[in-house]
Amino acid sequence: MTAAPTTAGHRTQLEKLARRGSASVMGAAFSAVFGVLLVVAITNGFSATTAGTLFSATSVFLILESVALLGTDAGLVKWLPAKRASDRSADLPRTLAVAIAPVLVLSVALGVALFVLAPTLAPHLVGGPAEQTMATMLRALAPLLPVAAVFDVVLAATRGAGSMRPTVLVDNIGRLGLQTLAVVAVFLAGGGALALALAWSVPYLVGLAIAGVWLARQMAARPAGGEPAAWSAVAGQFWSFTAPRAIARVTQTALKRADIVLVAALASPAEAALYTAATRFIVIGQLFVQSVQQALSPHVSGLFARSEGRAANAVFQAATLWSVIAAWPLYLTLAGFSPILMGLFGDGYDAGSDVVLVLSLTMLLATACGPVDSVLLMGGHSWLSLRNAVVALVVNLGLDVLLIPVAGIHGAAIAWSIAIVVRNLQPLFQVRRHLDMWPITGSTVRVGLLAVGLFGPVSLAALVLDLSLAVELVLLGLASLGYAAGIWVNRYRLDLGVFRGVLRRQQRPRPGKHARRRGDRHDDGRGARPRVSPPAGQPGSA
Repeated sequence: MTAAPTTAGHRTQLEKLARRGSASVMGAAFSAVFGVLLVVAITNGFSATTAGTLFSATSVFLILESVALLGTDAGLVKWLPAKRASDRSADLPRTLAVAIAPVLVLSVALGVALFVLAPTLAPHLVGGPAEQTMATMLRALAPLLPVAAVFDVVLAATRGAGSMRPTVLVDNIGRLGLQTLAVVAVFLAGGGALALALAWSVPYLVGLAIAGVWLARQMAARPAGGEPAAWSAVAGQFWSFTAPRAIARVTQTALKRADIVLVAALASPAEAALYTAATRFIVIGQLFVQSVQQALSPHVSGLFARSEGRAANAVFQAATLWSVIAAWPLYLTLAGFSPILMGLFGDGYDAGSDVVLVLSLTMLLATACGPVDSVLLMGGHSWLSLRNAVVALVVNLGLDVLLIPVAGIHGAAIAWSIAIVVRNLQPLFQVRRHLDMWPITGSTVRVGLLAVGLFGPVSLAALVLDLSLAVELVLLGLASLGYAAGIWVNRYRLDLGVFRGVLRRQQRPRPGKHARRRGDRHDDGRGARPRVSPPAGQPGSA
């Protein structure tokens, strides 16, 4: 893993990404744990039909919420840091206003429509005795649709304003944790469909209240100097980029959720519960990649605004490398231990282990492409991103309709797997062509080979050999130790040394209010002194 020369500027950009990414990854870890616990609580506490009906109803809710969101999450992450980087902070309040107002109006309209049409929609989403349960759940969810949409807008604004903490603390930990506790409480109290749907949706209201206060404080802490641009100019600039995201956001959510709805409609709610449980483990790895993407987007947007293309490419490659380091061992382990893991959801759920296997192997490719769609977006190519999303969704839905009636959840898994490949390869080559950027480096390839060489044989043995669980866990532990040792030895060549600087900065006392931060100086509590980077290849070099 040969180290490339690291400039001070390169290291500074990686440290910024590491600071944001560390918080985001921590949030993804909590989100993954709570997400699995939530599904475990639902599948073990309620019948497969009730669980599948809830998963289908919440998927409809999230698809409609993505419609109401109008792509403003990407727009705010793009424009808020760009405004700050170009000294246009006076435009921030108006940018927020032109984003939130349309979302609020559309989400209220969709919520009313969902409440009124729930009895009509229910028979098309599920059949038989589950129709009334579906109608009840949809009507319980409908009033919270505007709350969830505005909540996502506010969270995106806090990220664009420079902080990942609200996303981590309020959403990844707070909302998901509260959902899990509420579902358990409903089970213990013997609640029905209405209480279960409310347990899932009401935490959005709590999250919105806290995130709103957080955003207000962020805005108050950044007094705007000068005169803001005209409302028409701010709106025109914002929506010229964001408009394509209104459709792309829907297609992305539909790509993740539509197959659950289709499995419930074309197979049964019980099959939908089984499929949802199987895909929860895949979402764990996706959450990590998404967390890196959330940290990367505002950072890359600021670099593009300052025409620092080479720095943006270096950050893109580092983000991809770190994603592979974390996600490939996870996906390889999920593939081999899928029958055991699926048993967590209750009796009969191990039938979905093949779904976990297919999607885990597919996600190896997706992770190697890195947060490529985010880079394409922050580079200003929102229309290309939209086209890519639409193509992937058409592929997914078309294959779902063909395969689910004959192959059930396995057909849905194959359809989603092919759509994931399409969704990642398109922007990969577009980023190369239009932005002259590429995510994969020699270090990324070597890390991938290390993961496959150590975790691949263990997972294969777990699948095909009749080994005891104790032996399998010992082999997995040895593979993990070998992998950790390989990463540790090469930590500076993998640009992981920047995380040590992040930890030191977090432990360092805050400078006084009159202290000034400079790119070439830092305060270690004993006064400012020059920052000296060690030679490349030595401890402390990247």
